[in-house]
Amino acid sequence: MQNTVFRVILLIIFLAVFSKCQKNETPAPLPPEESIYQNCVPELTSTTFDIVTWNIEHYPSTGFQVEQVVDIIITLNADLIALQEIENKTAFDELLALLPGWSGEISVTGTLNLAYIYKTEEVSMGEVSELFLGMYQPFPRAPALTTASHINGLSVTLINNHLKCCGGTDNIDRRKEASALLKEYVDTNLPDDEVLILGDLNDIIYSEAGEPITFQNFLDDPDNYEFADMGIAMSEPEWSYPDWPSHIDHILVTNELFDNISSTETLILDNCQSGYITAVSDHRPVLIRLTK
Repeated sequence: MQNTVFRVILLIIFLAVFSKCQKNETPAPLPPEESIYQNCVPELTSTTFDIVTWNIEHYPSTGFQVEQVVDIIITLNADLIALQEIENKTAFDELLALLPGWSGEISVTGTLNLAYIYKTEEVSMGEVSELFLGMYQPFPRAPALTTASHINGLSVTLINNHLKCCGGTDNIDRRKEASALLKEYVDTNLPDDEVLILGDLNDIIYSEAGEPITFQNFLDDPDNYEFADMGIAMSEPEWSYPDWPSHIDHILVTNELFDNISSTETLILDNCQSGYITAVSDHRPVLIRLTK
């Protein structure tokens, strides 16, 4: 009798542990809660592939920044986010641990690293590879390439970037070289793919004064490339870098995606959190919605 009771107790313990492990393997996203950012993000649905580029400025700088970034990601509920300026892999892993239902990959080349995070319910993502490794002059951070597929049937190739900052002839020339190399890479290796080149490109794509544009090589090829955020670049209140102010965070798509663009917008999160620019990030996220 004692052995029978003991076996029953063991079985109950095993089932409880097994059930817990099963739940931990595929954690559900956190339930929506009232957030201060609720009125600063659009309502997204599973019918569009919602992709964001976001420089989160030396993440993690403070506990407040971590709390706000997690709140924004959960509230926005986009499908995939290309991140810039992650300090290290430990910080990235800790961010993912705060985001049940999300996974991701980081490309570690030093500090200010590039990463992708995505919702596992709607997106599957391939491995991340680094382009132009060791070419620090045009690419102080090696571009991070990956592929991603959405449940709406759309599959894309993404190239996440964080180009050299600031003015001056040398810095501009470094960005021009990066632009030429990126276009050559896509033209040669991905001529028929649905490609998004996105990230903190650290330069403008439109000027009313007609000044030279760093990414003129893409602008001169409108049959094959389009800046999906050109409308934002032409409207100062929606610029992604309000401290300067300027619009320097971009989403460039190849012609295979021209007809899939539903909308592109900057998320003006500082309208909902007055301390956003100083305590969370000096960059606003830029969102593109793609239909099948």
